[in-house]
Amino acid sequence: MTLKFCPKCKTFIVPQKKNNKFFVKCLNCGFSKDIKEQDKLITNEKVESPKIIGKGVVKDENKFATYKHKCKKCGYNKAQVLDLGIFYSDEDNLILLKCGKCGYSERIGKKTS
Repeated sequence: MTLKFCPKCKTFIVPQKKNNKFFVKCLNCGFSKDIKEQDKLITNEKVESPKIIGKGVVKDENKFATYKHKCKKCGYNKAQVLDLGIFYSDEDNLILLKCGKCGYSERIGKKTS
């Protein structure tokens, strides 16, 4: 059944079921009409659940983690070097070491205040 509107007051009419009979009723003016056999309501509809793409934290190691550095969080001994460049001309480059196992990032170099 498609979305229908009341012929009297032009508002949305609500499909209802009573005593195994289907009909539509306007909640505004009280108009009601029986539904024909071919226009029966869909009372049960299966909705597919969304496909789960990932399941939490990746268990594989980071293939870019080649620098020897012990992680402060998990103790893994390899890290990926990330050079984020400079934000202002008088600063040093922002260099991060990202753990190859847990992803914890640690800043190295001078800390600016």
